[in-house]
Amino acid sequence: MNTAYPLIPVFVIIITAYFVTWLYSKWSIFPLKAHLKFWNYILLITFLVSGLSGLISVIKINYKLDISIYSQMLQWHVSFGIGMAVIAFLHFFNHFSYYFPQLRYQSSLRKKRTIGKTGKSRRFNISCLLFLLGAVTIINQVVFIREFMSVLAGNELILGVIMAVWMLLTGWGALTGRQNISASFTFERGVNMLAFLAFLTALMVGLLYMLKYMLFPPGTIAGLGTVLTGAFLLLFPVCFLSGYLFTAFSTLLSESDNKNRIGKAYAYESFGSLAGGLLFSLILGRFFNSFQILGLTTCAIIITGAFTGGWTYSKRAALFIAAGVFLPVIIFITKPDNRLKRILLPNQNIILNRSTRYGNLVITEQSGQLNFYENNSLQFYTENMMLNEEAVHFAMARHGSPGRVLLISGGIAGMIKEIKKYDIEKITYLETNPEVFLHWENQVPELVEYDDVEVVRSDIRSFLYRSKEIYDIILINLPPPSTLGYNRFYTYEFFQIIKKHCNTESIVCTNLPSTANYAEANALEIHSSLWKTIGMHFSNRLLIPGEKNYFLASDTILPLNITDIILARGIETEYVNQYYIDDNLLNMRSESIVSQFSPNTKPNLDFKPYIFVKQSHHWLSHFNTNYWLIIAVPALLFLILFFKQNALTIGLYTGGFTASSLEIVMMLAYQIFVGSIYLASAFFFTAFMGGLATGSYISVIEAKTKRITHYYGIQFLLAIFAVILPLLVNLTDYLAGYIIVVQVIFFILVFALSFGIGFEFNLASKLQQREFSVISGTNYSTDLAGSAFGAFLTSLFLLPVLGLTNTCLIIAGLNIISGTVTCLSRNRRIFAGYSQNQIKN
Repeated sequence: MNTAYPLIPVFVIIITAYFVTWLYSKWSIFPLKAHLKFWNYILLITFLVSGLSGLISVIKINYKLDISIYSQMLQWHVSFGIGMAVIAFLHFFNHFSYYFPQLRYQSSLRKKRTIGKTGKSRRFNISCLLFLLGAVTIINQVVFIREFMSVLAGNELILGVIMAVWMLLTGWGALTGRQNISASFTFERGVNMLAFLAFLTALMVGLLYMLKYMLFPPGTIAGLGTVLTGAFLLLFPVCFLSGYLFTAFSTLLSESDNKNRIGKAYAYESFGSLAGGLLFSLILGRFFNSFQILGLTTCAIIITGAFTGGWTYSKRAALFIAAGVFLPVIIFITKPDNRLKRILLPNQNIILNRSTRYGNLVITEQSGQLNFYENNSLQFYTENMMLNEEAVHFAMARHGSPGRVLLISGGIAGMIKEIKKYDIEKITYLETNPEVFLHWENQVPELVEYDDVEVVRSDIRSFLYRSKEIYDIILINLPPPSTLGYNRFYTYEFFQIIKKHCNTESIVCTNLPSTANYAEANALEIHSSLWKTIGMHFSNRLLIPGEKNYFLASDTILPLNITDIILARGIETEYVNQYYIDDNLLNMRSESIVSQFSPNTKPNLDFKPYIFVKQSHHWLSHFNTNYWLIIAVPALLFLILFFKQNALTIGLYTGGFTASSLEIVMMLAYQIFVGSIYLASAFFFTAFMGGLATGSYISVIEAKTKRITHYYGIQFLLAIFAVILPLLVNLTDYLAGYIIVVQVIFFILVFALSFGIGFEFNLASKLQQREFSVISGTNYSTDLAGSAFGAFLTSLFLLPVLGLTNTCLIIAGLNIISGTVTCLSRNRRIFAGYSQNQIKN
């Protein structure tokens, strides 16, 4: 056994989980008996696994048996044994007074304070709690997703898993909150829970870094099963509590004057999410790292709660406020984010760690080499002479007079020096993250010293839409299309834009990771699709295998023997020359790879990203995981739950699915037309949460029959919206150069969608005749369940595989079915009459 035993990870996980469940039981989220029962079961499981694996080990040693999984079993024996010891110690500590009754502590009971003395002040305080809950929840969500994606270098598959788990766990918490807790709930407890919610995310992020470092050494990647398990364990404490608090706060708001105010509660939470999202996108996310953001959020919650009302001065309150104030100070001084980054980047000196509008940017130095990371994913690095020479000379040497060059990424890595070996007129240089120039321009002399280098701080596709320049050489050096964000630089539409910047002799060069001599099936399909996509715009293509596989495209003939050209032109190179490259061997390898391309391969499109799907298949093949199984199970579960909904909840379930699905569609379209989704986050969130809050806040009519009519009418309107959305997106393509016009169009579309969803939730809350806590918990959890399936299935299957139009038609069909069910059931018992908690505006 050469692998270290996971003593610290197991200890930290169990202690954290035990503390969270104990605290939640103290807050009456669930009974103390449930907390103890849960840990009794965990103790039993650890005992059985550790004991049985130990027993098998004894038999194996005594009888000299050959057990193929013995090393794995030994790992289980030790890991579960550590867990059993930790849980046993916690049980002993919990029953300490039983063994030492003379040390038993007698606590004094204090009278509980109510949230407010009067109904008006009570409603105001609860409204403040809902507003703060929305702000805390959205900041936590963005921070955690950003860190999870960064640590695991994830793609949309990972993002879909995280979003689905987040929403499902939040819905679970909302269902749990259906119990009546108003008798014991205080404003002080509400603020305490919100402050804990904000700070808990910081603990979970730190734990994420620790587990990644201890369980997955550098160079290894976590499988989908591990990601799912880790997401559940790390998200449960945060999401479960946030869902529970929404049900609790909305119930208390309704009970403050015995009126159904669940729609208003949803609106207050949405307004809080709107404020939190804007604050994060415009200020926090741009100037502070994750731990600083969470520290500032915790401090703001405590101070806001203290001055809003409900607290009386005491030493305990003063200490609590002081702790909240000093928490961000300690975080800013100790810089835990830098310390954790060093754990994931061993033997590297972190020069820059900065949050930007495009993501987290980290620059490290290692033995004179500079490494540039975006969201923990290596974008490029310096001192790679072979890569720089290949990326530049394979294309430029084949052009007779390369005067104007468009360089998309790679200039800082050293490619500008190689380009300058030719007699050029101008280099136009762009990066995927333009802010890298702001932080590193002084360290790259060629960006400053050369007058013929134009640095463009703009999104790549937005620049190409606006620019009218023609280039002789276009060099594209971007990461592989493993995400939808990068896939947009490998599509039919992208090369269509590129073609507008070419003349008949221009040469375009892009690349994919090398397949060596034997390509995996999915990797071969990716190459084949890109080859076909490029061929739809250029009459001549050439594939050159090297450090990467380079795809050259032009409307002129591309000569083959690169070393002969380099020699004839007298270009000084260290690697791309006859001493290191054999032209005949290079051409044979090229022909061998191209001969394996299938003529029936699908092209790669913006709204039908075939390469992204195959890239996901390729990624999953590392873990022997079947892509279609991952899609089929959630899809089947979604349909089962869809047909199990009643005539009322089916609208909420479908509405949640529609909201998340169409938002993903519009975010992808916006990213394609305007630029990075990081830049769009503030814009999108303002529009979506503004519409959601407005729709759920407005008053609805008193007549029950008209409420029902409006309820299924909204579902039919959402179906119409889904049908016309592809047409609107395609029309927007003709306005891609007019950014402000495109932004206005998307603002209207997002606001209209979210307004409908918010109004639908408002109507559904007024149409039910059960207790307030049941209405709130059921509606919120149903909406989130639909949203979870929408986020997962749309980003991973519907949009990539079926395309934009088919995705929207499926969404429209679901809304037509749900609206029809509601319409046909409008006279049934579920809508008949009112309960003793009469439904009022």
